[in-house]
Amino acid sequence: MSQRQALPIGIQTFERLRFPKDDFLYVDKTKYIYEMAKLSIGYYFLSRPRRFGKSMLCSTFEALFEGKQELFEGLYIHDKWDWSQSYPVIRIDLSGINYENLESVKDQLGNSLLRTCLKHNIPFEDLKQKGLGPKFGELIEKLHQKYESKIVILIDEYDKPVQDTLSSDDQLASKSLDVLRGFYSAIKASDQYIRFCFMTGITKFTGVGLFSGANNFNDITLDSRYASICGFTQNELETCFGNYFDNVDMEEVKAWYNGYNYLGDKVYNPFDILLFLDRGADFDNYWWDSGQPAFITKIFSKGEVTPYQLSNLVLPSEELKQFDLNNLNLVSLLWQAGYLTIAERIKIPMRGYRYRMAIPNNEIQVSLNRLFLMDLTGLRQSSQHQNYKAFDAIYDHQLGDFEKAIRAMFSAIPYNNYVQNNIDKFEGYYASVMYVYLMALGLKTHTEEATSHGRIDLVMETPTHIYVVEFKVNAPKPEGKEKGEAIQQIHEKKYYAPYLNDGRKIILIGMHFNEAERNLDWFEVDDTI
Repeated sequence: MSQRQALPIGIQTFERLRFPKDDFLYVDKTKYIYEMAKLSIGYYFLSRPRRFGKSMLCSTFEALFEGKQELFEGLYIHDKWDWSQSYPVIRIDLSGINYENLESVKDQLGNSLLRTCLKHNIPFEDLKQKGLGPKFGELIEKLHQKYESKIVILIDEYDKPVQDTLSSDDQLASKSLDVLRGFYSAIKASDQYIRFCFMTGITKFTGVGLFSGANNFNDITLDSRYASICGFTQNELETCFGNYFDNVDMEEVKAWYNGYNYLGDKVYNPFDILLFLDRGADFDNYWWDSGQPAFITKIFSKGEVTPYQLSNLVLPSEELKQFDLNNLNLVSLLWQAGYLTIAERIKIPMRGYRYRMAIPNNEIQVSLNRLFLMDLTGLRQSSQHQNYKAFDAIYDHQLGDFEKAIRAMFSAIPYNNYVQNNIDKFEGYYASVMYVYLMALGLKTHTEEATSHGRIDLVMETPTHIYVVEFKVNAPKPEGKEKGEAIQQIHEKKYYAPYLNDGRKIILIGMHFNEAERNLDWFEVDDTI
C-alpha cells in the first residue's frame, strides 16, 4: 500500500473502490464475508448505525457473487473463493429517498423490482402477479429459470421506510411496516431458489415475519465473530492508513470517535475517521452533523429517561436486540441507532445476559446532550453558543465568570418551557439542565455519584481541579451562618472524600435556585478542602 492512498469518501460501491486500480484506501473485510458466504445457503441480518459501511458491505457481496474476481486481487478471500461459479443478484437499496407517505414506500419497492428486471433483461410486464410481494417472488423464480442457478438477495436499509414515517405518524409507520412485511414474505416463500440472503438495517422490528419460519435469519448484530465487520478497529487504523495518522494524538482520536462495542474489538465510526483525516485531522462532530433520524427528537420528548441515566442503564438481552413499534423503547432505539453502546455484558445465571449501556465517545456525548438541552430548555443552538465561555471559566478557575454564564443561560429559557415540562421537583429540573448544559460544552461531568453517605448532585473535573456541586431550591440564605444549606450538606455527607487523594484541588460549589425567579438565587464557593 502506498503511503497516501485516496480516502474513499462518498464511495458506496466496491467496484468503484477497487477498479481499475486500487487507488483508494480499502480496509479488507473479506475474511468476514468469506465466513458468511462459503456455506451452500445462508440468511443473515446485520444491524448497524447509519453511515457505518453497510452499503459497501452489500456492494462487496454483490461483486463477489457476480464473480468479479479482478476486484478481489490481493484480498483475503481471493485465493479461497470458487470463481468458476457466479449467481444472479437482486440488490434492493431502500436508503436512497426520504419516505413521506405510503405511496413513496410502494413506489421505491416497485422501482427496485424494475431496476432488477432491467439489469437482467426481463420485461417488467412479464411479472403478472398482483401486489409487490407476489411480484418479488415471481421475479426470483424467473431469475432462477433464466440462469438455472440459485439467487442471491441483498437488501440494504430494509427498515428506512418505517424510520422515516415514524417521525410524523405512528399509524403511517405501522402501515409502512405492513407493506414491507408483505414484500419480504416472498423470501420465505422462495426458499428453494435462494443461495444467499443478506439484509441490513438500523432497527430489528419485533414481529416481522421474515425473521421467523423455515428460513430464519441469522442475526449477527451481536455475534462476536462479526463484531468488526463494519467500522475500523484500532489495529486497522494503525496498519491500513499509512502515514495519515502521523503527528496525530491517537488518544484524542479514541476519545472522539472510538467506543462502539459489538462484543469484540471496539470500532471507530468509519464516516468520522474518513472525514477527520480529509479535513486535516480537525476534530468535529462529522457523523452527528450529517443528520439524525427524525424520530430521535420525537422519542426524546417522551422523557423516558433522564440524560444522566443513559450511562448507567442495564437492559435484558431481548429488550436490547429488538424494537417494538407498538411500545417504543428509547434506550433500545438509541443503541440500535448508534447513540449508546455496550459497556459490559453481564451473565445472569439461568436467565441469559444483561447489558450495561454507555455513551460511546465524546462526539455522541456532546451532541446528545445538546439535543437534551434543547428539549429541556427550548434553547436553540445559536443560544447555546454564547455560553461556551462557561467552559473557559471552569478551566481557568474563574468562578465569577462561570456564575454569570449560568445566570445568562437560565435567563434565556422561555417561560413556557418550564410549563411544558410539568416541573414538580424543581431541584431535579435544574440538576438535569445543569448536567446537559455542561456536558454539551464538553466538560467532564458526572452526576449522582454514590458515596458511603449519599449521592453527590454533580462533579466537574478539569486537569487541575475537581468541583463538587450541590443544588438547592428556595433555600434560605445563611443569615448568621458561615455556609448555606448546599455547602453544609457537602461537608456533613463528606461528598468530597473520594477525591481527597486525587492530587487535584477540590472546590465545593453550592447553587441555590429560586422557583419564582427561575434562576440562581445565590451562588457560593468553598475552597477550604
